Amino acid sequence: MNEKKIIQIAANTNFYGIKNMYPLKTRAKNKLCGDEIIIEIEENFKNIRFESRSCVFTQASAAILAKNFSEMYRYGLKNILTYIKKKLNGDKVNIPFKSKELELLICKENKNRKECITLPFEAIINIIND
Repeated sequence: MNEKKIIQIAANTNFYGIKNMYPLKTRAKNKLCGDEIIIEIEENFKNIRFESRSCVFTQASAAILAKNFSEMYRYGLKNILTYIKKKLNGDKVNIPFKSKELELLICKENKNRKECITLPFEAIINIIND
């Protein structure tokens, strides 16, 4: 596990901070550890912002999701979430787009942090399905 790189990913604040700019908003909480995340999404699903009180894994996952949101949305967030879960379980699967940061985060060594890593994706899927 490359903890320094994960911390660097989590430190990306380009999309951090709820500004109440976008009409779609969701909140999610990890029942295992108490991590919380709030996500707001632009109506046309092009941009998102988030805030969290969470571990570095949830923060890094949210930063990756926000940075690549348009591309991930195009491929289907449920499909991406399925890929993430399989990859964390050690399955050999290919993501439909390249993201070195995502690949680093979802390696098998981080399997015990699966709920933290998937929390932002679960939250955003809930808002899109509402």
